[in-house]
Amino acid sequence: MSYSVGQVAGFAGVTVRTLHHYDEIGLLRPGARSAAGHRRYDDADLDRLQRILFYRELGFPLEEVAVLL
Repeated sequence: MSYSVGQVAGFAGVTVRTLHHYDEIGLLRPGARSAAGHRRYDDADLDRLQRILFYRELGFPLEEVAVLL
C-alpha cells in the first residue's frame, strides 16, 4: 500500500514541508510517484521516517541522521 505525503505527515505528526525537505536533501525519498508526479510513500519509507524522527528526538542534526541511516 502507498500513502500520500499528506497522509504520512498526519501519521508522523510532521508537516508536508518537512517531508518535502527530507526528499530534497535525499534523507527520505518516496518509494514511488503517482502518474501526476505526487510523492507516494510505502511501508519501508514509513519505517525509515520513524528512524529519522527517533534520531531527531534525540537531538541529532539531519547531517548526522543521514550518516547513521
